[in-house]
Amino acid sequence: MTEKDYFQLLMEETGCKRSEAELALSLSNNNLEKAIIAIGFILKFITTFKIKIIFPKENIYGLMHIVINMKTSEIVRFSITFSRNPAIYEIATSMDWFSYEKAIFSARLNSGAMEIYTKETEENLKIYIQKVLKEAIIISPEEISSIMKNFFYPTEVFIEIENEELNLTQFKKLPDYNLKQNSISSLDYDLGFIELDVKILKDNNGKPVKKIVEGDTVLSTIIDERDLTHYIAHLIGGIEDGNMYPVPAIVKKVAYKNDDFEVYLNYTPSIIGLAKVKSDTKIKVLEPKHQLWWKKILPW
Repeated sequence: MTEKDYFQLLMEETGCKRSEAELALSLSNNNLEKAIIAIGFILKFITTFKIKIIFPKENIYGLMHIVINMKTSEIVRFSITFSRNPAIYEIATSMDWFSYEKAIFSARLNSGAMEIYTKETEENLKIYIQKVLKEAIIISPEEISSIMKNFFYPTEVFIEIENEELNLTQFKKLPDYNLKQNSISSLDYDLGFIELDVKILKDNNGKPVKKIVEGDTVLSTIIDERDLTHYIAHLIGGIEDGNMYPVPAIVKKVAYKNDDFEVYLNYTPSIIGLAKVKSDTKIKVLEPKHQLWWKKILPW
């Protein structure tokens, strides 16, 4: 592989500029594997905005999360929810961006959630913010706050924003969670759990279900037939272009019941899966040592 090929591959895989690819390869003595690690820490161009909203006269409370590519001014992730339940406002913007996004999703399914208003506002607000960002000189919490106040004008709105800069590695690698954690809020506000019906992939050469233990990583597909299933699957990466794909999940609990096994899987702090498995079934268990090296570094 020529030096030009290295530059091109690095640019395609990470979205960096040629100058950044040259710097990363120089720092790593043209070692592509090390260059990918280096570029993940060099590219600090992603900013996440964690936002809380109050409409005081209407008694409406909102949570919002925007992730922006500061190089292109493009919105990478966008989620929002509105509710009549003031408890959602107790969720702290100081939590990590991934947990905050999951908190928004959970709040959308709780009592008091304004589903229709949220859906209508989400699409229009995202389009409006994206349009204004393209013309903005500086993208800051103050600018985001101003954009939102203009969007909702003349309705009075109070806005609280906390932003966080991320490099490519931080953004691509999801945070680690304590499996025994029952709340995703730093204030111990329990948003509740969503339990999904799931199916664990079998493997004739795999591990017998009776030997599956907490902490094992398995592949699963969501078979739940509720309307919210597709939304959840998209959120946790189990659906793409309308097609359902197997998702890695960590075993949280295994219970023996009616001659079969019930295996509980952990997807996020608020989303779990329940798979009912026959006692003679062998399951495909993922081993970290079998992962490709580049998946361990940048798992996308």
